[in-house]
Amino acid sequence: MTQIEQEILSFFDKSDKDFATPIQIRDKLSQKFLKQIGITKKSTSSVVKNKLLNHLTDKIRITNGYKSNLYVAKNISDENLIINAIKKKTQSSMQLRTNFPISNKRLVILLSQLISNGKLSIQIDDYHKIKLSVNPKTVSQQSHEPEPVENLLDDKKMMKKAYDAVSKGRNYIRIHEIRDYLKWSRERFDFTLESLARDYAIQLHYGDPSALTEDELKKSYMDDDGGICITVTWREEE
Repeated sequence: MTQIEQEILSFFDKSDKDFATPIQIRDKLSQKFLKQIGITKKSTSSVVKNKLLNHLTDKIRITNGYKSNLYVAKNISDENLIINAIKKKTQSSMQLRTNFPISNKRLVILLSQLISNGKLSIQIDDYHKIKLSVNPKTVSQQSHEPEPVENLLDDKKMMKKAYDAVSKGRNYIRIHEIRDYLKWSRERFDFTLESLARDYAIQLHYGDPSALTEDELKKSYMDDDGGICITVTWREEE
């Protein structure tokens, strides 16, 4: 973990946040660290992003949210970002989408999954407005489970072993094959896959969805824009 990440995580802990805009980060970092990484109080979001990227490892990530707005966030799963936010404040999906570090398409998909698997509940008030709340059992499970990032290095190694085991000499491996081999939760699998992609360790490929069964399609990977990635290639180490 870098000093910059420690500084950002300290700000998140003090303000009870999991994410913030680059401008909010800029305004909260000490002058010492701003000077160290070349950020001024007039730096734009894109400048802050580019300067921070050189100092981030596996604790903090920079991502896009509604209308491609930039956010600096804890490197936890998108599912936990959503659960944490709704746990703090019951709200509608409309309220959630306008100020959140996940693109709208992916947010809709994840909310639907969380509702269908019982992790989120729907409430209707007297004005027939729909609100989302976290199932108490989800809060209990979450408090006893470490964030996926805690064992991320081990999980990356395990995913590489799974890739090698199912590849049998092939370069393009179907994602559902690796998912079936590992038998992890969707959250853990997607989180590790996304982390490897951000590290440029793997390359995700789109393909013809009609070539897969419905079950195989569900076990593939959906990106932030709703595109279905079917296969993955592990990049050769230089």
